[in-house]
Amino acid sequence: MGAAAYRLRVALIAGIPVVALAFLFFHGRMAQNGVLPDYHNFADQRALWGVPNFWNLASNLPFLLVALWGLRAVGSRTAFVEKWERTAYSILLIAVALTAVGSGYYHASPSDARLFWDRLPMAAVFMALLATTIGERISQRGGRLLLFPLLAAGVISVLYWRVSDDLRLYALVQFYAVAALPLILILFPPRYSGTAGMVTMIALYGLALAFDRFDHQVAAMANTGGHPWKHIAAAAAMFSYLSTIAHRHPLPVQQARA
Repeated sequence: MGAAAYRLRVALIAGIPVVALAFLFFHGRMAQNGVLPDYHNFADQRALWGVPNFWNLASNLPFLLVALWGLRAVGSRTAFVEKWERTAYSILLIAVALTAVGSGYYHASPSDARLFWDRLPMAAVFMALLATTIGERISQRGGRLLLFPLLAAGVISVLYWRVSDDLRLYALVQFYAVAALPLILILFPPRYSGTAGMVTMIALYGLALAFDRFDHQVAAMANTGGHPWKHIAAAAAMFSYLSTIAHRHPLPVQQARA
């Protein structure tokens, strides 16, 4: 890849949040109940064994199982990974485990106050994943320098929503991660094997979003709503990514730059 093409592609990735932020600024405030008035009204609210919203709550268990598996599998197979990447993977795995706890806490009694503890670890997952992908595809130095600023941006976006009831920054964090990751895979060559696993992760997360969007429609066709399946698909997406990390290997320099 030539220097001019590389700079143009970096500018495209960097320009996405700038354009999105400008759009959101002129869009105006996005209140939770204004944008998502029925957010807490999940299709499947059945209690089981005295546990309210059982399936929405229990379906978070795969996040915890995936995180525990990843702590062992990824930690023992990343001798070739830079020190900052190991830090990023550790943060990612802790955030995935906390997503199980935070989402379970929220679904036990859905409310905006509890939703904060669901969204906070998810924002950390998005930002840690984005930083590692930047490091793997665009620039090791860029990923290392952006890791903690991106994590801070994710945390701030959730805090800002909680104190102001304005979803714009949190929407930007989610949108940027979802939009940037596939673009980075398309535009930049890999340093490691395992691109197929990352593509699978993106596809599974797209499926998770679809299950969430059509929660009530899924409930009309199946025995459970779509939201529990969202959790399972999202956990499967993370498993695909972590399995890829655990089994990948560095590519030859000439192949990585091809």
